[in-house]
Amino acid sequence: MRNGESTLNDWKILTTRFERELSITECSRFSDATFILTKWSDVDAVNMEQLELLNVPVAKLLAVHTGGNEAKRANSDVAHGLEAKLLLARGSRVMLTSNLWTDAGLVNGAIGTVQDILFREDQEPPSLPVAVFVSFDNYEGPTIVNLEGKRVIPIAPIRRTWEGKSGILCSRLQVPLRLAWAITVHKSQGLTLQKAVIDLGSKEFSAGLSFVAVSRVRALGDILFKPFNFERLKRIEECKRLKERKVEEVRLISIASENLHN
Repeated sequence: MRNGESTLNDWKILTTRFERELSITECSRFSDATFILTKWSDVDAVNMEQLELLNVPVAKLLAVHTGGNEAKRANSDVAHGLEAKLLLARGSRVMLTSNLWTDAGLVNGAIGTVQDILFREDQEPPSLPVAVFVSFDNYEGPTIVNLEGKRVIPIAPIRRTWEGKSGILCSRLQVPLRLAWAITVHKSQGLTLQKAVIDLGSKEFSAGLSFVAVSRVRALGDILFKPFNFERLKRIEECKRLKERKVEEVRLISIASENLHN
């Protein structure tokens, strides 16, 4: 798949993990799995659906900006991972969007569950909280224990600055989290997940996208696929960036071989 060389037999193996081919019991095992999707619109739809299913109060947290409307309209990529508006609730699956403490594992991409949201006594949503308390998956660093006995990390609002298109210095103050029941393939890079529900979409958006998605888990049995046809895999072979990568790899191997002989 990484090299665009998938065969029909490869596809048939992957179809054994199609949702329609699995038992109800096996499908239910993925009820708490992370969705890996190709489009932001699909990611947002799944996250909103899961948030509603919690059936608990939801806090809308509005970021504080400097730099006027340009700062307010900036997307999270421009604002260094901070959202202009954030919807959170107890039980929300979230992803950390900033490197807060690399040595302890509080890195961009860490996934966990919101346990509590703490506001000042005189404030409430949409004001920013003092902290959001999150229990992170696979985290073994220092924690505090909440009233329910769960080990949590307080994530406080942080400020990020950037130069706007007009040259004005912009900033955004926000809690560095985003909903993460579903994430895009690009956001999944570097993660290792226990389970994943994967929708590869109808086409290859960029070289390696499919490979990145399926390699987020340790075994094929940890994936539940949304169905896709064999042509979806064959389309990878025609990806322009893949062809460019292969040419570059041949060039580098040739250089290495020449250096070895010299």
